[in-house]
Amino acid sequence: MSIKWIRAVLLATDLAASVGCTGSGWSSGRGHDTPGLGHAPDALPVPVAAADDRVIRNALPVGKTLTAPSPAAQIAQDGPIALRVVLSRAACSKSAADCRLLKVEYAAAAMRELVDRPPLNIALVLDNSGSMAEARKLPYTLDAARWVVENLTERDVISMVAFNDRAIVLSGAGRAVNKPFLLHRLDEISAENLTNLSAGLLEGIAQASVHSADGQVNQVLLLTDGQPTRGETNPAALHQIAQQARLRGIGLSTFGVGSDFNERLLADLAGAGGGRYVYVKAPEQIPAAFKDELHGLLEVVGQNAVIQVNVTGGAIDKVYGQLLDEPTASYEHVIGDVRAMERGFVLAELGPVRTGSAVSLQADVRLVYDDPKAGTRLSSVANVRPSDRDQPEDPSIAILAAVLNAVEEVEIAAQGLDIERYRRATASFERLYNLAREFAIRTRDQELLNQTFVLKHFMAELAAAETEGLLHGHRDAKEKLKKESHYLRYLLNHHRPQS
Repeated sequence: MSIKWIRAVLLATDLAASVGCTGSGWSSGRGHDTPGLGHAPDALPVPVAAADDRVIRNALPVGKTLTAPSPAAQIAQDGPIALRVVLSRAACSKSAADCRLLKVEYAAAAMRELVDRPPLNIALVLDNSGSMAEARKLPYTLDAARWVVENLTERDVISMVAFNDRAIVLSGAGRAVNKPFLLHRLDEISAENLTNLSAGLLEGIAQASVHSADGQVNQVLLLTDGQPTRGETNPAALHQIAQQARLRGIGLSTFGVGSDFNERLLADLAGAGGGRYVYVKAPEQIPAAFKDELHGLLEVVGQNAVIQVNVTGGAIDKVYGQLLDEPTASYEHVIGDVRAMERGFVLAELGPVRTGSAVSLQADVRLVYDDPKAGTRLSSVANVRPSDRDQPEDPSIAILAAVLNAVEEVEIAAQGLDIERYRRATASFERLYNLAREFAIRTRDQELLNQTFVLKHFMAELAAAETEGLLHGHRDAKEKLKKESHYLRYLLNHHRPQS
């Protein structure tokens, strides 16, 4: 995708912008306000922007089902989570002229004030292997656990498990009534031995099962800084453990600390358990990560959420941020729990579309999730096909795809320790970012601006990794890059705004 092509797209949209075009915003036909990016209730968590980066925001669509005028774009909503699907003609990462970009977005509505929150059943599973003694990781972890204990009520259930080469039950599942005892048990933990993650996970699930019940939040919070070296270490077997627990109504959230843990394993476990994976870059951030997760558990508006995409008349060639072994006609993206005001997206390339085919291109997208409040399974469906118009249907999607491609180029160059390629790719990203930002402001497209800011933040992390010696073979910096890169992909599909 060339810079010249994107400039042409920008020029073609000037007229629409001048008469109030809202780009890819989710229009509800209501009035607008102008909050700063750091406070927009439907914005992704991004760095605070300068004053000239404030744009007019579109509200989340209201109503059960809304359909855009073009067959290439649809919005559907049946319950608290809205689904928006756009199929756009654009130049893709391949040279195929008949390629299409499919963007699938989901966005959850705000939750009303929690007057009577559901009781919590929390199992804290904490790594206390020898490596947790480094950089004060264990003391920060214990501070986070103390905060959880102190903020529970007598209606809540808590259990605490530590694991090194074996699992140790610090406190069995019970009501949070004897807090001095719970805090005392945390004081007795020290860092030693190896990492038997499966033992800690199984014990945490067993403790949460003791008081598991409908109408409350049953969740295991697992924190580790290393690879599983004892017990069950097969990722597929660990995935099965988390999945089976989820089927019994017990969720799992995972926290990875530092640079030595397996980020793909922890993200996979959280996905199987319907919870969240959190990359904790620095030990001092552990307490804040636990606080955010605990608050989030009280704001779940959808569970077991899945996006299903089926294509006829073409194929899914690429899903940004994901690996596809070969083109496929169907793709399933597992989200898990969706929390109030959370939003995310999946971006895919479809094609090439065969000319003269008896079957025309169409993408059928379904968002399926359980509404915990109503106790029912909901499904929103959108069916999109190419527009008859010749011009690109949604230039913001093409721009986002170009920026994502540039980020991938930078990442590949950095991981390959190719400093010249890295610098060229970085310069390409900067040009694309400036074009994307200009377009987003001109068309008042809050979502595109938010997404490009997230990518800009990631590029800053890459630059920091280079400074630390990544492109000269520094192992810690390289591992940090891998985790930052993986977490970016994860967050683009599992975003919850900062409160």
